[in-house]
Amino acid sequence: MNTQNAKKRKVVIADDDDASRAILTFILEEEGWEVKEAKDGKEAVEKTIDEEPDLLILDNRMPELTGAEVYHKLQLQGIKLAVILATGYGELESLATSLGISYFISKPFDIPELLIMIESAYANSLTENQSFRSQG
Repeated sequence: MNTQNAKKRKVVIADDDDASRAILTFILEEEGWEVKEAKDGKEAVEKTIDEEPDLLILDNRMPELTGAEVYHKLQLQGIKLAVILATGYGELESLATSLGISYFISKPFDIPELLIMIESAYANSLTENQSFRSQG
C-alpha cells in the first residue's frame, strides 16, 4: 500500500552494462524503489552524493573508477549507506571482505537471491541507524 506521502526507498545502480542496469531498474521499480542509474564509477560517486540513496548496487568492473574505488571515495567523504558489490570476475568475496562490504553477489544475478539480499542490506542499514553522512 503506497501512499503519496510515503517516502520511496532510493537506490543507485552503478554498472557499465546497459542491459544489467535496465533489468535491475525494471525489477527494483516493480518492487517500489526509486531508481537512479550510473554507467561508470565517476557517475556512481556523483549520483550517490547528489541523490543520497538508501542503497548502492555497485559493479566492480567499470570505466573511470572501479567499484572498490567508488566505495573508497564515498567512505573518505563520510558517506555511509547499504552497499551490494557485484561482479562477474575474480574473487568477489575476498574483495568485498577487504573493503568491509558485507553484501556481494556474482553476475549473472540470481534475481530471487538478489531481492533477498537487497531487503537484508536495507533492513540492516536501518537497524544500525546509519545516516547518509556520518556525524564527525
